[in-house]
Amino acid sequence: MLISFGTGVRFMSRVSTARRQRLVQLLQTGGEMSVSVLCKGLDVSEATVRRDLATLEAVRKVTRSLSGARLVEEASLVNRTFAEKRELMRAEKERIAEAAADMVRPGMVIALDSGTTTWRLATRLKDKGPLTVLTAAISVVEELAPVAGIQLFVTGGQLRPTELDFVGPHAAEAFIKLHADIAFLSVDSLIVGKGCFASDHESATIVAAMAACAEQRVIVADHTKLNAKGSYLSVYNHLIDCVITTTGMPDTVRDALELERYQKIIV
Repeated sequence: MLISFGTGVRFMSRVSTARRQRLVQLLQTGGEMSVSVLCKGLDVSEATVRRDLATLEAVRKVTRSLSGARLVEEASLVNRTFAEKRELMRAEKERIAEAAADMVRPGMVIALDSGTTTWRLATRLKDKGPLTVLTAAISVVEELAPVAGIQLFVTGGQLRPTELDFVGPHAAEAFIKLHADIAFLSVDSLIVGKGCFASDHESATIVAAMAACAEQRVIVADHTKLNAKGSYLSVYNHLIDCVITTTGMPDTVRDALELERYQKIIV
């Protein structure tokens, strides 16, 4: 009897699991649905549907309402990957993105790298079209691919899952063969008097290729990036045309920055 009872429990568990999977499929197809509609779709009682919804809500698969339920929207791959990075200096990044967007005019060809600051800039370009955007960043593709009036060129190459961008010789060579009016570059470090640096060789190579293909090179970096550590040179100091940064830098850094020939926009 004990063996028979246990087998029955496992069978009922499999039935419940299969039914809940079917419930999730119904919500995926129909969006928010009432309990009565779900009962008909599953051919079960209202009490059974409500128990299943309670179970699915507990594991954050659905959100219940007075009349029914809907699926919990999962964050996109970009949002999940950049979740922590985008919160660092978030307000500063938004101010930088706004100032950078003011430099963009319809008809331009612009290059955007794979940093979180340029990602925020991408969200502000949706009403700037027509534009042509060159990028190696999946975050930029996610933001701008659905937007009418924006033409995207994506380099391809080796995908870095941790950064959601393409690197390697193919990606670098693609930028060398292209031309942009402005390259917006979010760097790991801007050392005043020396140039821009990245924390890894792959990123430095792509940023350097983007800088080389552009008429104007604009560095978008909050004040914590000024004179921060960086191991790999990506943009020589004499190639920088503009730096958009934020208030909060030490006076010594500000004074040194003022002596640089490139344009400074402090937001």
